[in-house]
Amino acid sequence: MVVRTSYLRQRAEHGSGSTIDDHSKRARRSSLRGKIADLISPAGRFGHKRPPRELEDFPLPDLLSPGEGSGPDPERLTNLLDLAFLGRVSAGELDRELDAMTAGESDWVAAQFADDLFLTELVRTTFSIEVGGRRLKPHRGFLERVLAAPPPDRATIRYRQAILRELENTASHAAAAEDLLIGLYRLLTLLRASRDDARLEPIRFRFDVLTAFRAVVDLMADGFEGSTSGLQRLRDAGTKIRQSVAYGRMEALLDHQAKMATLQLEAYIGADGRLRHLEIKGLREAKGNPFYRRPLRRWWDRLRIFYRRYNFEGNELVDRLVMGVYQELAPALARVIQLICHLEVFVAARIFAEDARSRGLEVCLPEIEAAAELEIEGLFNPLLLGLMERPVPTDIVMKSASPITLVTGPNSGGKTRLLQAVGIAQVLAHSGLYAPCARARMPLTAGLFASIVELDRADQAEGRLGTELVRLRSLFESVPPGSMVLLDELCSGTNPSEAIEIVDMVLRLLRQIEPIAFVTTHFLDFASRLYEDRAVDGLGFLQAEIDDRHGATFRFIPGVATTSLAVGTARRLGVTFEELESTLEDRTSKRRSED
Repeated sequence: MVVRTSYLRQRAEHGSGSTIDDHSKRARRSSLRGKIADLISPAGRFGHKRPPRELEDFPLPDLLSPGEGSGPDPERLTNLLDLAFLGRVSAGELDRELDAMTAGESDWVAAQFADDLFLTELVRTTFSIEVGGRRLKPHRGFLERVLAAPPPDRATIRYRQAILRELENTASHAAAAEDLLIGLYRLLTLLRASRDDARLEPIRFRFDVLTAFRAVVDLMADGFEGSTSGLQRLRDAGTKIRQSVAYGRMEALLDHQAKMATLQLEAYIGADGRLRHLEIKGLREAKGNPFYRRPLRRWWDRLRIFYRRYNFEGNELVDRLVMGVYQELAPALARVIQLICHLEVFVAARIFAEDARSRGLEVCLPEIEAAAELEIEGLFNPLLLGLMERPVPTDIVMKSASPITLVTGPNSGGKTRLLQAVGIAQVLAHSGLYAPCARARMPLTAGLFASIVELDRADQAEGRLGTELVRLRSLFESVPPGSMVLLDELCSGTNPSEAIEIVDMVLRLLRQIEPIAFVTTHFLDFASRLYEDRAVDGLGFLQAEIDDRHGATFRFIPGVATTSLAVGTARRLGVTFEELESTLEDRTSKRRSED
């Protein structure tokens, strides 16, 4: 009890989010780890040796990188799991730690594109998880971080793509991945409830955790036979755990708890269907189990405990055995529990693909090459899936001789949505996941810069134009050559003649950083001059397609738009002189009648 009070007081004094220096933090962790070990180790007052830690350096079976996975701080996660096993962790602590897992190395800077591409909204609306009829709550912070930190090398991209291809082509492996995810959720749900559910009986709860862990390990070891992708790591890890001495001890303890003995009964039932007599015909104890003790030995153990005046009962002995077994398995458990986030990435990606295909849209795993020309067929914006049944797909081709594309078209013609779609496709492709298109060949880019959303804040020092110009300056100061750049409606909120001068400057300077760039503009006369004179080398031109009724088709074709269709858009939205005048007259008439 002294240890528990000390630990709880420590948390009350410092708090889970307190800031202390590195030396104090290391000292506190070391002290905490020692106290936890004292609590869960069978050493000390019982005189046993510390159990072997053969799984101490058990690696994370990483599904996101062909190298060795890093994961969260293993010491902190192991401490949290230890405390959860002791019944001292609140429901949110484990999830917060898992949500904060690193997603791997990346050269991209999330602040330069994540908000403009609405990655948070994309994960919330598109990357849901439903398995076996159960809707699960994914770790969205980790999913978002995976998208915001694409790997810098093709090897990692292909490693992830290979897992998705195997899940798509091998039904047994897809089913095994879903079963494993459900098993991990069951295990995590138990650990979440350790402190918050007062109905849990401690020993029963700990046996349930070990039983759930055994089920997860068995699913890993048995579920991915014949795998040739990174899924083989799950099978290898499960097999290694199952072959360990620690796992054998856990199985023996669980079997002993579940079946200490077999009782044979003989029942006599009368003509009225009621039980008349019950007789015990035989009792066979599980003598082969290493935790089995003969009746005389059990009697002798109790006598020694009583004689030596030890102040504990049989339940405490059982609890110490459970704690000792858990301590041997804790390093492997800490790594296995992290798989829940890795599996969520692939299961969520597959559900996104299935949803798109159910709407008549295609997704693919794009070809990623270092100097590839951008070619996308059937591109759609996945952010629109929550707004309409089937967004209109379009094709995009960018030649190496024209790496900067100027996009024109009518208001509400889809220019901004096109830029978002291109950016999201590049993010998903670079992340090794399904891209929202039927087929794609994309370059390996050094980063992504997007200026699509105008963010006005109360503490914003500059106006809208000033903020946009500051963002443009950061583009040329920080974006590495070979990046993708998406700029929407440059300088649309200022004097056209001055704005055109700035747009012209940006287009000329962009060429020097060798980007893959899409720039939308509503300055149609300026775009037409560039199209006719080819004043800037490396420029390509796309325009929103217009149908025979002067409406946008939301597809894009080569060329420059000749009209913004502003009057048509206003008419479509009911913003005409006649309609607004009629509205005002109705309001005036109604007000007079009320007076």
